[in-house]
Amino acid sequence: MSRIQQIIVGWGIVIGAIGIASLAFPSISEKAADQREHAYWQERAEAFQAVDDNDAYTSSFLQNLAELHTDPALRNSGMRDSRALSDLETISRKDILVAKHKSREHQCLSEAIYYEARSERISGQTAVAEVILNRVKSKHYPNSVCGVVYQGAERRTGCQFTFTCDGSTALTPKGLHWERSQDIASLAITGGNRKITQRATHYHTLSVDPHWSSSLQETKVIGSHKFYRFKWRERPVVSNVSIAPPSP
Repeated sequence: MSRIQQIIVGWGIVIGAIGIASLAFPSISEKAADQREHAYWQERAEAFQAVDDNDAYTSSFLQNLAELHTDPALRNSGMRDSRALSDLETISRKDILVAKHKSREHQCLSEAIYYEARSERISGQTAVAEVILNRVKSKHYPNSVCGVVYQGAERRTGCQFTFTCDGSTALTPKGLHWERSQDIASLAITGGNRKITQRATHYHTLSVDPHWSSSLQETKVIGSHKFYRFKWRERPVVSNVSIAPPSP
């Protein structure tokens, strides 16, 4: 190979190397930028989780969070869009507490359906949920789902729903029965199911005949439960805790 050919080949190799580098460097640079950005947001996420719950919804915190999203060092325009956070500044602490309360109410109703009637058909489970919500509306019972379900649970003989004081809750809700109980609770709380118990506030299984049943008006038999409501124009007789409890 002549001297000229060697020079040509040498320059060809150099030019080729420069071309490959020009293609590789942007990719390497972009990957490094992505890694830095990931680390940045990982740090922000950890900082967010470390914030005390009582301070997480203050306007100053939200303002700081919004400023992080407008950092010009970030390449992703979506992360710089402060408008995505502007509505968070309108959330009040009261709204957050209401949301938590509703979540607890749904949990309590789901648990009652699961422990009291998980082996029932949908109609039987819906009926149990309806009794609980009817009690919430009644002046003779607590005005919340959790209050109704767990009324008297702190006493050995005072619970209104057997599962709250007989150790049943040691069995963690799970599986398809739990999923269906949650679905039925959602429908009941939002008024998505039709009323089927005729305003019943009590029930018991068909295998028992409690002493209090004669003082109430029978309304329905659904599945393995018999349902009752207060008799018209008759003030209910209240025991040391409440009206005689339903059986599971």
